[in-house]
Amino acid sequence: IEDHFDWLNTFNGQYSMGDISYVRYISVNNFHSMYWKTSKNFADGVSHHVIDSIFANDPKDSIGQLQVYGPSGPFTFKFTNNSFLGGPVGTAALCAGQHCGLGGAGGPCNVQYLLEGVNWSGLMRSQKRIQFGVNTASFGQVQPIFLAKDNSLGGFRSMVSQYLNGFA
Repeated sequence: IEDHFDWLNTFNGQYSMGDISYVRYISVNNFHSMYWKTSKNFADGVSHHVIDSIFANDPKDSIGQLQVYGPSGPFTFKFTNNSFLGGPVGTAALCAGQHCGLGGAGGPCNVQYLLEGVNWSGLMRSQKRIQFGVNTASFGQVQPIFLAKDNSLGGFRSMVSQYLNGFA
């Protein structure tokens, strides 16, 4: 899906989709910047799920909030060269595992979010960037992982759930 523009909608996206990329997608003042429950690795092994896209919300407009509700499942979700602008942020700007573990959603919840070139600098101050699980079964808040080779995670290479805090 190339050069698509969504404005003032409630749900943008799909429940399940594989082997289709969002390229230069622009989401402005939507209640869900993107809504996606399940996906898979690309058959070609190189394509990105979302690339060169913009997620924006005018904080002066009472409609909309920044929140990408991303998919889950046993795959790597490639999120590349995307920018977040404005606010407010809903649950978080990028949420891994929408409805994971619940009926009709991706599972298992062990998705890897591979971030590259993600620009958070346009977010309103102190807005939450990532969330482990959103509207999920309890294990959906534990299993996703965020990975980056660049500064997309503020200099960190990986981030795991707060619930993975040691082993007895």
